[in-house]
Amino acid sequence: MDQRILEFIGDLRRAEIRISPSEAIDALAAAAEVGLRDRETFRTALATTLVKEGRDRATFDRLFDLYFLDLQALGEGLRKALGPEDPHLQDFLDQLVADEGLELDELTELLLRGQGAEMEMTIRSGGRTVGLERLMYFLQVGYFSRRIADRLDVTAIERDLEQILRLLEARGLDPGQLARIRNYLELRLEAFRRMIRQHVERELERRAWRQGERLQREMLADKPLFALTADEVAQMKTVVARLARKIKDALVLRQRQEQRGRLDTRRTIRKSLQYDGVPMEVFLRRRHRDKPKLVTVCDVSDSVRNASRFMLQLVWSLQECFSRVRSFVFVSEVAEVTEAFSTYPVERAIEWALKAAPVDYHCRSDFGYAFSQFVRTQLDTLDRRTTILVLGDARNNYNDPQAWALRMIRERVKGIIWLNPEGQWGWGIGDSVMPLYAPACDLVRECRTIGQLGEVVDNLVHHWWRRGR
Repeated sequence: MDQRILEFIGDLRRAEIRISPSEAIDALAAAAEVGLRDRETFRTALATTLVKEGRDRATFDRLFDLYFLDLQALGEGLRKALGPEDPHLQDFLDQLVADEGLELDELTELLLRGQGAEMEMTIRSGGRTVGLERLMYFLQVGYFSRRIADRLDVTAIERDLEQILRLLEARGLDPGQLARIRNYLELRLEAFRRMIRQHVERELERRAWRQGERLQREMLADKPLFALTADEVAQMKTVVARLARKIKDALVLRQRQEQRGRLDTRRTIRKSLQYDGVPMEVFLRRRHRDKPKLVTVCDVSDSVRNASRFMLQLVWSLQECFSRVRSFVFVSEVAEVTEAFSTYPVERAIEWALKAAPVDYHCRSDFGYAFSQFVRTQLDTLDRRTTILVLGDARNNYNDPQAWALRMIRERVKGIIWLNPEGQWGWGIGDSVMPLYAPACDLVRECRTIGQLGEVVDNLVHHWWRRGR
């Protein structure tokens, strides 16, 4: 069972649920403590030790049901398939085996007397050595079912059952009773074969679900943001949360490494001279890095609203990586929405920023007016530790771009990063003024998908703020 739990933990990790080695050890200890008698207690023990966030519980339950069957229900299903129990017939077969001194295969004895849970565990044990990791398609179910049956030597069961029937026939048993016994034994053998196939089908479902989830996330991560449906937007919220968590975890690990420091070779060697060159004392170099300030300026017009939604969610999920985060939204007039994120839960705050902020959502985009207004009201709040993150398609509806405003902002801050949800092929065509804004930016990136957004924010967190001015 420990091996099965470890396999289960491996699949949870592949489903992007964070589980540390110490938590895995706690899960094994909890499972040993509560045992397997009560399935729900067992489930609760594993969930308590392995699940840290509510959003991961659905994934945990889905994989748990694939890994740990309800063996009591399985036994009920087996008994239903075999029909009503016949204790008199079972006693008769036991007496026959004892009288004749038959040496039956262990699997035959299990088939005659075993319950559903025992049969299932035997099948799992036989399935571990037949290469089920190569199981990918439904057409392989029959092949691997036969391999497990061969591994368990089902032919030995058939020989033993045939031997029992021959002995009964030699004893002159009534043909009606002989047919009844034959039917009883064949039903048990057929039920065992069915359990083997069901085990392979469950393994296929487990792998297909895991790969299907990953494939779906990859497809959505590469789909243009403007093309996402309402259902896909809801799914992408979970993807963005996982992306933010992955970036944050990597950053925490790097910060821990920096806190420990790196070997200072010069000081260590110099100090070792008094010990005849043997480094008895080790010196480490530590670098203190100040967290940066981040200001996001998001276009929330209809054409780029999905991109703004996900960038606000991603940035706010990573706000611990910055000393301060301020957010602004605009269509024409610009408005700060930072306060909403300190008052409401993140999801509600994002909806408020996209629908209820003090801006006119129905007017035509005017980047020039928004930047000039930002300069008039916010320029004095910027400093050299501040990074400006702009998200917008730079389609200015033929209004004055007022590129001077962006240049003034650039003179006060560490840098400006512009994410454009439109493909590069459209920059500078029609009412796009991206070529006028690009010279004032340190980094301009196409950001049409969640995958591209994640790459840019990952670069911002791990590299951009680490470099000098």
